[in-house]
Amino acid sequence: MKKMAFIIACLVVLSCKEKATIKNIDKIKGYWQITKVETVEGNEKDYPVNENYEYFDIKDKVGFHKKVRWQPMGTFLVDDLQEKIVASEKDGQLVLDFSSNFGKHTESVIELSDSLLVLESKEGAEFYYKKVNVNALSQYDKKAE
Repeated sequence: MKKMAFIIACLVVLSCKEKATIKNIDKIKGYWQITKVETVEGNEKDYPVNENYEYFDIKDKVGFHKKVRWQPMGTFLVDDLQEKIVASEKDGQLVLDFSSNFGKHTESVIELSDSLLVLESKEGAEFYYKKVNVNALSQYDKKAE
C-alpha cells in the first residue's frame, strides 16, 4: 500500500511541472550554468563546476544569447559574439531559433522555471541548466577577500 501511495505521489509531482510556453519566456532572462547533458543514447555528462555561463535576454519573443566567463573581481568577461534568438510555439512546444554569422540551429524548451532550464537539440540531446544568482556570486567574492 505504501508503495502505491509513493507511486501516485510521484506521478502527481511530475504532472504538476509547468509547461514551457511563450507566456513564461521572460523566465529565461539571466545567467545560467550548465549542469549536465543527456544524449539520445542515454549517456550523461555532468558539469559539477564550470566557469562559463550562458546569458539569455529575450523581450517580445526576440533577444540574444551569449557565453560569458565569471571573473574573481565580480564581473563577467564578455566578447562581441552572440546569437540572435527568436522564440515561438510550434506544435504546442516552445522553440528557440538561434542564429549568428556562424550558423543557425533550433532547440526546444523542455522545461523552464525560475531555477531550471532544459533545452533539447534537434538530435535529441538534452541540456540542463540552473539559474545563477549573480548577486550571490559577488557577495561570495567579497567575503573571500
